[in-house]
Amino acid sequence: MFNKKITKITLFGFFLFLTLLFSYRDFLVDYRSMLLIEHFPYYRYQDHIIFLITGDKIFEDELPMSARFLGIFLQYFIYKVMPCLSLTNIDLSDEHELFACTTFSLALLNYISKYLFLLIFFLYVKKKLNRSVAESFLSLILGFIFIEYIENFTFDRLTILYIVIILYFLDKPILSNSLILFSFLVNEKVVMLLGPVFFFRFIFLKEDYKNLFFSFLSVIMYFVMIAILVNFMNYEFSQIYNNSGFYRLFLNIFDKSHLSNSIIPIIFCLAPYILSFLLKNKLNHHYSNYEIFVPLILWVLAYGGGENNIGRYVMHSMPIWIPIFASQIIYIFKLEKFLSK
Repeated sequence: MFNKKITKITLFGFFLFLTLLFSYRDFLVDYRSMLLIEHFPYYRYQDHIIFLITGDKIFEDELPMSARFLGIFLQYFIYKVMPCLSLTNIDLSDEHELFACTTFSLALLNYISKYLFLLIFFLYVKKKLNRSVAESFLSLILGFIFIEYIENFTFDRLTILYIVIILYFLDKPILSNSLILFSFLVNEKVVMLLGPVFFFRFIFLKEDYKNLFFSFLSVIMYFVMIAILVNFMNYEFSQIYNNSGFYRLFLNIFDKSHLSNSIIPIIFCLAPYILSFLLKNKLNHHYSNYEIFVPLILWVLAYGGGENNIGRYVMHSMPIWIPIFASQIIYIFKLEKFLSK
């Protein structure tokens, strides 16, 4: 049994290595784009790493970003252990001398998170949900497409990777409950997404209450952590939220930016549950149709991020509904018979 586990881990590592090897251009494009920040504006998590190294408070991050400790730790770890790759023909004269290497570590973290997510997601659909090869591969393809809505310069990819790891280990309560409990150290979106999922499944599917209980504990621990950071460690909240408001949740179908960044991804997120209602067939998936409220909750969360970020927020729910959507596509278009020929 032990040798079989070692073999599986070795094979998984080998496939991950091949995936990263063949897709290296993806990493280089993101890395170069992150260095050209005047052309590709994004939230600069690498600045906090510069603060940790130099102590210069100009680069210190603010809440809630500075409380996403797993991403900060992993980025700092990569910075320390990985040789820094420099790119040519980029003027960084106006940036801190550590900007390139801290950006390299953040880009590499996002790159690994993306492909690790796709590999684990495929295994989750195939092994844990016991779906067909066709459904598993279609889920992988949809994941590869929809992950483009997720910010590729910050900690979003790490967040959905953490979500799918929790889902993968739900059949191992001690491990999954531990992951749920400490999700407050990753990103507040984790428990804001999974908490409602566990609630609906507990109420309507009579699932074990423990996942919901540990989600609740994680929320409490998050607020305790924030209180400690603010009152005893002089952390401050980001001014980026000063202009936040629920008016930012209203979308204009005639605005191209709203359409591409928010409206279309929302439609994709809601489609599986609408189709489930119309088909009156869950195709042997285990879920509650009330989970349609999960992307809607994430939509509300986007009041701080703004209209053009709603799609990014709601797409964090993709590990929940993509397997359902893939099965529906195969069922509606009768692809199972076609693919089995």
